[in-house]
Amino acid sequence: MSIDDETILLVAAYHDGELSPSETLSMEKRLAAEPELRALAADLRNLSSRLTDILPADGPPDELRARIISETGLSDMTAPRDQRMPVWMALAASLLIGVIIGGGIVAGINFGTTSSQEATLDVVYAAHLRSLVAPQPFDIASSDRHVVKPWFNGRTAIAPATPDLASVGFPLIGGRVDIVAGSPVPVLVYRHDRHIISVTVLPRQPGTSPSEGSHDGSNIHRWDAGDLTYWAVSDLNNGDLRQFIAAFQSAR
Repeated sequence: MSIDDETILLVAAYHDGELSPSETLSMEKRLAAEPELRALAADLRNLSSRLTDILPADGPPDELRARIISETGLSDMTAPRDQRMPVWMALAASLLIGVIIGGGIVAGINFGTTSSQEATLDVVYAAHLRSLVAPQPFDIASSDRHVVKPWFNGRTAIAPATPDLASVGFPLIGGRVDIVAGSPVPVLVYRHDRHIISVTVLPRQPGTSPSEGSHDGSNIHRWDAGDLTYWAVSDLNNGDLRQFIAAFQSAR
């Protein structure tokens, strides 16, 4: 299946956090159902990280920027610059997205699950990707577990434990709410160096067991504790992610 230009623009807008809540939910459903879009979102996430590393924060010279805008027919964005990718960076991203699409989409996630668990996996993975390409990966920014845990009250039916793992190199940096199976669920956000770890907390799913999988540089782990199921997603290497999970489980 080829991806049309309108869909590419929607994915780019999703990447920039420019879609409305209803449009975002619609896109997340598409990401869960369409492997090519998930792969495109992952590629765009990786691209964004690479551009951040190699491109200067102040942008190109005004003359080059004006020439790019003139030759492409694009105009400057009107929203505050700290809420958007600069025009020149967006143009570079658009060009590289074309290269990515032309080169084909990577294979799906290697993860042994039932059909219902696969659906959950798709949504959790897509939500993690969306958080990485959004202006920030959390709805509340705090390293204080006594701030993050109560923030979920009234927003989700689950008030998860929020262990502080800074002493072992995995500081809590915030939390957010994702929609899984039509319900709001808590997501704890941790950091290790420059890597983000999303821990999505769900009611325990029947028939689940600890599992590991990977896709396009991201590692995904699932485990149960009490009446809850946890999904951890990150581009951390598998060894470090296992270390994080062991610390998380022992700290709870």
